[in-house]
Parts: sequence; structure tokens; C-alpha cells
Amino acid sequence: MAMAHALSLRFSRLAISSRRSRSTVATIASTPGPISKLFRPFQTAMDQGMRCLSTLMPLKQIESAGARDDWGATKALGPLPSQDDAENFAAFAHANNHRKVKPFIFKRRVQKLRTFAGFERDIRHSPWRMNLVCEFAAGLTVPEALKQLMFCRKSRAPLLAMVIRRTALMADEKDGIQPSQLEVAECFATHGRHLKRLKIMGRGRSGIKRRRHSHIRLVLREIDFPSKLVKAESVNQKRKWLGLLRIAREDFEQASVQQKELEELEAMAAKLEEDARKKKEEEQKKLE
Repeated sequence: MAMAHALSLRFSRLAISSRRSRSTVATIASTPGPISKLFRPFQTAMDQGMRCLSTLMPLKQIESAGARDDWGATKALGPLPSQDDAENFAAFAHANNHRKVKPFIFKRRVQKLRTFAGFERDIRHSPWRMNLVCEFAAGLTVPEALKQLMFCRKSRAPLLAMVIRRTALMADEKDGIQPSQLEVAECFATHGRHLKRLKIMGRGRSGIKRRRHSHIRLVLREIDFPSKLVKAESVNQKRKWLGLLRIAREDFEQASVQQKELEELEAMAAKLEEDARKKKEEEQKKLE
């Protein structure tokens, strides 16, 4: 019994990470005998654990993906998955935190994400000082970046916040992506033109003073929530990204409903306009 208990604990730890242990437990549980009764609950638990990937991909594809050190769901799971799939995938990633995902997998997913570029040119501000403001927003989600800039005491923080809002609005108009689905992938300032002015110095001397200008380049990228869940090292970080995913999913669904209602209203307005035009043509024919 002690050996069976030790084996059961080992199989419970490997319930999600190992496909081979699942088949072994199923074999032992199907064998008649007293030990099979001990392994039947673990077989049920392992079936539920594998559900996090079996709902996303067939098991054959999972096995072939595991041979390439790919977690399977990195291909099947989109940037904005459903909450249930994301929670299952987060549990799977936490159970397999000892396995490292190859960097090319993240690079391949990033290349498929949608990006939106925003610019602001000829800002009367030094590029070095402008980069200090850009560092507050780089690498954050759009809502978090706007919060940071709201409490930033730099003089050009409102200008950068305006550029972020403008680029997020462009993403919404172009592809229907909400600000909660975007992150600041790039944000930096470069040198613009500099105006030479007279610099008065002591002892009757003079020099050249340069009035520096800068340009802002901003790139907003769609958030890949599965990759964020895999890269999260602690449970609290995974909970944070699951909460952000819930907010993004709610915003996306609400925006979809509003867009659908707007399209219906536009269709009704077009129909009323067409009916009015036909009625006017009929009245003109009667008068003739």
C-alpha cells in the first residue's frame, strides 16, 4: 500500500505535464485488482488536466508538438482566447514551469500580431528629455501607460498620452481592437531639426545655441495573452494577466455589440432613405 501511495503521488504531480504517465495510469486503472481502485480517481483528474489542451488541439497534434518542445496551444490559441481556455492554459503552463519554451515560438507568434504605428514630429523638446517621458510608457499596456502618464510630472507627458490615444483610436477604427487589447511595443524619441541661435557669453564673446526638436515614434501591438501567461513566473503574475484578459474580452464583446447595432441602424437609415427617394420619384411621375 505504501508503494501504491508513493506511485499515486508521483502520477498526480505528472498529471498535466506527461502524456505517457496518463496512458500508464489508464492501464493500471483498467487492470482488475485492489490497486486499480486507487488509480481510478487519478485517471479522472488526469483526464480533466489534459482537457486544457484537448479542447484546443487533437491529441495527436499535441504529441507531435511536444516532440518539438512546443506546447501545442501556442499555435491553436489565439491572441485573445476565451476565459476558460486561458485559465486551463495558465494551469497547464504553471504545472509545466520546468519546461522552457523555445524563443522562436514567441518570435513566430509576435510576427503574426497586428501593429499600429503613431508619430509626432517637430516637438520643441530635447530628444534626451523626451526619452525620459517615453520610458514611462514603453512595455506597458495602453490603459496602464495612460495611468502612468497621468501622474507623470514631466511637461511633455500629456503630449505622449495624446499620441497613444490617437493611435489606439486608429486601431479601433481600422480593426476594431480595443485599448485593453494593446500594449506599447515601441516608444522612443529621435533627433529632429535644430535651430541655431546666438549665444551671448562673457568678455564680449558669442557662440551658437541650438534649439533642439525631437520626433516620437510609437508602436502599439496586439497583446498575445497566451505568451504572457507562459512567460509569467509566479501565480500572481498569471492572475494579473488573466484579469487583464477578462477586461479585454469584456471590452471586445461590448464593442462588437455596439458595432453590430451601428451597422443595423445604418442599414435602417439607408432603407428609409431609399424608400423616401422612391416615394418622391412616384410623386413626380404622378404630377407629370
